[in-house]
Amino acid sequence: MKFNKKLEKAINEDLEARKARARFYEIEHDKYVAELEKEIEFYEYISKGEVPPTWVARYCEEDGE
Repeated sequence: MKFNKKLEKAINEDLEARKARARFYEIEHDKYVAELEKEIEFYEYISKGEVPPTWVARYCEEDGE
């Protein structure tokens, strides 16, 4: 399946629902919100042909390779 506006809308609605649930239960750092935000961030970088900065810091040599 290709990424499209309908899928993007569903993902954003899911994220907002997770955030609302976390607020309702007064969870400051909800693991389900963080998980989806991390997946979205990863997708955004990969779709631009880039690597997330956390991966660069974790897996690349200090000389910038």
